[in-house]
Amino acid sequence: MANPQASGYSKELQEIFAAADTSHWYHHTKIALEWFLSYLEKDTWEARKENVVKYFREQEDNAYKNFEQAAKSVEEQKNRVAFHEDWVAWYLFLVECLQERPLVSELAQSARVFPFFAAVGRHIELAKKIDGIDEKLSEFLNSKINQPDSTLFELVVAIMYARNGYRVEFIPETALNKTPDLKVTKGEESFFVECKRLSKVTEYSENERQEWRKRWFNLVPILTRSRQNIFLDVLFKVEVKDTDEYILAKAFNGIKSKISTKKLLKIENNEIIILINRIDMKNVNNHFDKYMVKWNSPQMVSLLAGSFSSSKNYTHLCVPKELVRVGPDDGIDILNVFCTGIKSGYCARWECIAEESINKKAKDIKTHLSKAVRQVPDNTPTIVHISYETLHGPAVEFERARKIEESINNFDCHDKDVRAIYCHAIQPSISEEDWEIAETTMRFGKNGNDPLSILSHDMLLDEIDTSISQNTHWNEDFEMLLKQ
Repeated sequence: MANPQASGYSKELQEIFAAADTSHWYHHTKIALEWFLSYLEKDTWEARKENVVKYFREQEDNAYKNFEQAAKSVEEQKNRVAFHEDWVAWYLFLVECLQERPLVSELAQSARVFPFFAAVGRHIELAKKIDGIDEKLSEFLNSKINQPDSTLFELVVAIMYARNGYRVEFIPETALNKTPDLKVTKGEESFFVECKRLSKVTEYSENERQEWRKRWFNLVPILTRSRQNIFLDVLFKVEVKDTDEYILAKAFNGIKSKISTKKLLKIENNEIIILINRIDMKNVNNHFDKYMVKWNSPQMVSLLAGSFSSSKNYTHLCVPKELVRVGPDDGIDILNVFCTGIKSGYCARWECIAEESINKKAKDIKTHLSKAVRQVPDNTPTIVHISYETLHGPAVEFERARKIEESINNFDCHDKDVRAIYCHAIQPSISEEDWEIAETTMRFGKNGNDPLSILSHDMLLDEIDTSISQNTHWNEDFEMLLKQ
């Protein structure tokens, strides 16, 4: 694999990434990173960073030996682009690379991480005044190395209360029993605050993805033997698990002789809709004549699929003309591999619209709410904050929001004095070359309390120049779909 130190391509790419240098969030992430790293010994951080680099180096080396096998293994949860052994180091590494190695990037992960670091950095002076923050960060950065998402959520919630004029303190955990995360005080009024953050994806979503993989990889040998570059748009009408594992292979076998570059073919029955088209590889490589493209990136998927949306599911298999590592070879240059062209490529975009699938992906917050309420003392004013990511598109999020509203309105707090419940729905989105974050806060008063009287500002991640509306971001996404 080549490793050009500098070229026209790398200069152009460096200019694209350099544009981030002028944004507020870029500087705020740097401020947060420097603060976080001050709680780590330099040698400790270098050793943990070296482990991150070693992990991805081995992953990349294996990929270049066998592209087809690499395409299969990258779909497995354990091999996705994240360092599972030390999530905190992985997050710190992403932010450090933003500042020092802009071509070392992973948009799908960075879009989840940068907004939280930016929120901390933007309000660094408020954050430093929070009681117990030193102990919290020291524990976060040195002990709980596999739980960054929950702690980052607690940090931005604490900052939000400070922004609303509260004195905020972290409550140390005890070995005997669970305690609330925070205590906040303003004037004569004080509350305990409990924070819960749901997993990124549901177990059902992960199982559905595995079912898709079985069907896709049963199709791959037929695709490669056809010697045609193919794109499939697949819509399951029933749960993926309830279809034949060879449903794609059988459908493609029955229609492959009719595939041409000019005609879109459609297969439909009571289980599935499949649209099949040839990929115009000449057009794809015309793009590569002008630009290199990051390997396995949204841009590469977009070239094969014709577009890219981070709320959709994509699977692809490519044979590159050449892979090059762009940037200085300083021993830490990972995730900066670019492709100069594609010899052959196969791609699928898939979705399941079965009512059962939508219902199971639209995970409720009832279990987390119950745990949160159990952890707070009896007869003490309490506020609960719950966060989850909205990754499956408007249909799922409409259903999830309906479930959440019903669950919270019907929730019996028993002898717990819960005053308000806030649900923070967060959607990191990536495009071919950029990322953005959307956030919706759903607020619910309990026992006659008005949430707005507690928090007049209840957004967590709003950077300078953030656009704020009274709509949910999934409703805005749905309205955009209607306009297309």
